Amino acid sequence: MDGIKNDYNKGLNDYLTIYKVPVAPDSLDPTVFYFPENGERPRLQPGVHAQITNDIEILVSGQPSRVKQYVIVGDVVTPGNTKTNGDIKVLVVINKDLLDVDADGMLAEEVLKLSNSLSGKLAVGSTRKIRYTPMVRTPNSDNYEAIYDIPNISWIKYPSGLKVQ
Repeated sequence: MDGIKNDYNKGLNDYLTIYKVPVAPDSLDPTVFYFPENGERPRLQPGVHAQITNDIEILVSGQPSRVKQYVIVGDVVTPGNTKTNGDIKVLVVINKDLLDVDADGMLAEEVLKLSNSLSGKLAVGSTRKIRYTPMVRTPNSDNYEAIYDIPNISWIKYPSGLKVQ
């Protein structure tokens, strides 16, 4: 039975990746980012943006003050990365002030459980899974090649070597 399942998964993966447009050395995965026709910097595909935004709304459980910021880092924002099945890493910066009020650690545990349950789903129109990583510190731009700010639809740190089309 496992052999049939593995063959099915391989066939599905081949089907999803065989006709994909290759990623140019100076570009981003077109299933995740698009280049606006007016020459602006690349933006997150609307379906992926909506999916991540909806997941964050579930994560905050109706309390938007729980999250300070959420950004994309990693391979998906690296120009020319041809690994079309690598994860979309979303760093979720939790409002540390709320955690101080949470004496029993229940809020932190809830956020961790929710982020784990939301992680691992394929992004809309892509072969990439979305991984959520909660943290309390704002990401240091020196530690990442590029950082994309999801709610502001802008780049905090623009990837070097990426040309605007």
